[in-house]
Order: sequence, then C-alpha cells, then structure tokens
Amino acid sequence: MKSIEDTLKTAKELINAAGEQVEIALAGGIAVLSHGVERTTRDVDFYLFAKAIQESGSASFFERLRAALPERFAARLEKGSAADAGAFANDVIFIEDRLGEYLRLDLIIARYKWELEAIRSARPVPGLLLPVITKPYLAAMKLRAGSYQDAADVQELVRLMSEDEKEELKRLARRLGRERNLERLLAGPEPDEVHEPANERLY
Repeated sequence: MKSIEDTLKTAKELINAAGEQVEIALAGGIAVLSHGVERTTRDVDFYLFAKAIQESGSASFFERLRAALPERFAARLEKGSAADAGAFANDVIFIEDRLGEYLRLDLIIARYKWELEAIRSARPVPGLLLPVITKPYLAAMKLRAGSYQDAADVQELVRLMSEDEKEELKRLARRLGRERNLERLLAGPEPDEVHEPANERLY
C-alpha cells in the first residue's frame, strides 16, 4: 500500500489534471488523525470547490476529471440528495486504484457556504501536502454525518480543542441545527459506549 504522502501527491496530480482551478482541503479520517486522534481509515476524504462546478455542475467537472485519469484509476460520481440530507446532500466523486496500491479517494463537492469556509480556513500540517480542515469545522462535518465513528471522532476532537475552538464548534452546531446533537454527545457516554443510531443505513 502506498504511503499517505504518496497518496496525497497523486491525488493532487489527478485533480489538477482536470484543468480547473480547485480549492481543496483534507477531511475525514486522515484529518482526524492529523489532529492527534488515534484511529484507522480506509479512504482519503477531501472537500473540494471549483468555480467550474458552481457554474456548470459536478457532472461536467467529473467528465473532465475522468477523461484525464490514468487507466489504472476508476472513477464514479454519486449525486447527492436534492434536499438537505446531512451527509448524503453532497455530490461525491470516488476514485479507486484498480491495482489496489492507493487508498480510495473521496472528493466531496462543497455545496454550502459553511463548507467553503471550512476549505478556505484549512491549515497546513507538517508532513501533509494539502491543508487540513480545522477541528471545529471537522467536528461540525461529523455532527452532520452522524454515524457511530463520527460521534466518537467528535468527542475525541473536542477533547483536543482550545476553549475558543469549542465556542466556534458550538456556533457551527447552532448554524447547522445540530446544537442538541452536540450537547448530547458532550454529556453522553465515552466513545466506545456510544450506541450506533437505529436508523443508520446499511447500504
């Protein structure tokens, strides 16, 4: 398996091959790891914004990206819900290595202003080629997603936050209508005791 550094370098090259000006930041498990939380991950998540997507849609960007990919990579576009459906609201481009040497790349297309704010406020982390979404925005994304792993990540991220970062997360949670979710998580059991939501989708 290729290293994270090699994976990020390749991801940047693949995205640039589409020929568009793209703003991008690391999210998901790699971002959580970079902030000091111990966990594993099976893919590399990015949040992505491009004027071309805003103007002509993600399908057009996806076709340019797919046409530029080397043969070893397969790509598919999964359209998000027309309504605000939490983690299912965004269009996502999945890129997989047919040879199995790279982790899967998940390119999450920013749909909301707060997601673009998250990308633009991302910070460099030593050893990583791309900027990383800050702890408050990352925790807000995970509050919105709502799985067991996301709940555990939020609790661990909050443990590592400064008081200012905690206040920023509370503001984001209110903005997203997830304030009660955050309160329950912070008052609830330890991450390994959090029960998986009963309505979580299997597929």
